[in-house]
Amino acid sequence: MSASVNTLKRLLLLLFIVALATYVVSLNMENHFIVCHAKWISNEFLFAIVCGVFASLVVVIVCEYIKYRQIKTSVENAIFMYYGNLYGQFLIIRGNCQRAINGNEVVADNLIQSTSDNAMALADSIWKLDYCVFHKNNKLENLLSNFRLEKHLLIKNVLTEFTFLRIAIREDSNHLLLTGKRDIVTANCPNVNKALHRIIDQSEIIIAYLDQQLSQIDDEFKNRYFWDSIKKTLNDYQTNYTGQSLDNYLQKELVTF
Repeated sequence: MSASVNTLKRLLLLLFIVALATYVVSLNMENHFIVCHAKWISNEFLFAIVCGVFASLVVVIVCEYIKYRQIKTSVENAIFMYYGNLYGQFLIIRGNCQRAINGNEVVADNLIQSTSDNAMALADSIWKLDYCVFHKNNKLENLLSNFRLEKHLLIKNVLTEFTFLRIAIREDSNHLLLTGKRDIVTANCPNVNKALHRIIDQSEIIIAYLDQQLSQIDDEFKNRYFWDSIKKTLNDYQTNYTGQSLDNYLQKELVTF
């Protein structure tokens, strides 16, 4: 998108130069500062050329501006989509940990692995977005700049630290073996329980941050994305999610196409 903005700026500068040249040639036709009536060139010929260049530039600038507007809208939609998906991934991480604690479930190594990987990829996608506009102090551009400079690395560090859940599982598993117990590791095991609560608390902080960012994005575009409605749907789904047992899966009808 920055390339499109730079192209428009250069075209506008060129248009100004050509407009100035057109004005100079037209003045020369009226006042004859420079008499140019050779067999192969004349003031009228020069005027026709600069007018043609001027008109062509106007058409090119209009086309480039339409392209810029299309790219701008696409990038804005991508920003909201990536932020919204990242919000959803942290909701899933928090929900999986809460359900494990509430049900004293067996905690597997990959409880939040795939969701953390998705969140990591989304954070990288937001960092790579190229959003650039003509005027300075654009709220969305400042929001993205702040994410690149600060929040991107913080979120990636948090997601990397979530792997300590695996270490907690191994620690509790080793402790059970040393004490002669052959029990499986559940959410009530001490290290795992602490790790799960820490992941929940950290996820809630990031969820609150992403909610604030998404609200700002939606406000900037006069509720274009209906974030409040989407947020309610996402939270309601996680609150009411019960999962699916093996028996239910085996008895479920096959999906037809």
